[in-house]
Amino acid sequence: MDSLPRIETPPPKEAQLEAFVKQEVEKAVRAIRMLYQSQLDEALEEVSVLERKLKKQSSPPPERTERSRTALEKPENFSGDKKKYRAFRESLLLHFEDDAIYFKDDRKKISFMLSFMKEGEAAAFRTDWLENRVDAQQMGLDITNTYGSWPYFADKMEERFKDSFEKEAAKNEILTLKQGNETAQAFFERFEDKKRWAGHKNRINEEFLISLLRRNMNKPLVDRVIYGGHIPRDYQEWKRELIRMDYIWREREKEKKGSENGKKSYSEQKKEGEKKRDGTGYTYTGNGE
Repeated sequence: MDSLPRIETPPPKEAQLEAFVKQEVEKAVRAIRMLYQSQLDEALEEVSVLERKLKKQSSPPPERTERSRTALEKPENFSGDKKKYRAFRESLLLHFEDDAIYFKDDRKKISFMLSFMKEGEAAAFRTDWLENRVDAQQMGLDITNTYGSWPYFADKMEERFKDSFEKEAAKNEILTLKQGNETAQAFFERFEDKKRWAGHKNRINEEFLISLLRRNMNKPLVDRVIYGGHIPRDYQEWKRELIRMDYIWREREKEKKGSENGKKSYSEQKKEGEKKRDGTGYTYTGNGE
């Protein structure tokens, strides 16, 4: 007699409930993970969009590769004549100021200057400079503060081409350079020109330079700075304060003169207006006196 097929005993109801709960929990976890991932993706996309907008708004304009038109004359070629170096250098500095945006890059300043050094000792300097720069680059050296630096290049030019006689003359002239009746601003233009050609540096020769300012600028002006409650600490601060105090004093003098003229009677003003001064310095009036 054939036996009947075996019937599997169904699992107990508690086991079924546990499996069901486990399945539902896993399903809920997956749903939450998908929701979190979706929200994260949306947030990342928003950040990406904002970054692109900010980059587009704040990105600097493309660097100019050509110079703007200028009314300045083209600098003359420099052959290395030390007597002509100062004029050559000043001509180039005018071009740098005229197109400051283009010449913001030190390398462009250097290349521009070298382009006018085609003859004599200047051409030899140019060749040495370019060869040394190429050698440094091939060796993997950082040339940012050397062959890519305008101050470094300018110092080398000064060493090679500055007229030693002019340097000694400037050293002597700066000792007796007086302010006189000119403004402090005008005085400093002359003073710093002599300072540069004499080779004086603000940091190295600071005490000496300050002593010259205190001795050679107008005494009342220097006294105003000293007794103003704060004595400048360095050369640059002395320069700023002297120019500032000089400007304030001159503006006040203009106001005082204007006030005095306003108080004078019409007849007095008319009489003064008739007075004129000839080339000898004597005054005469419109009546032929």
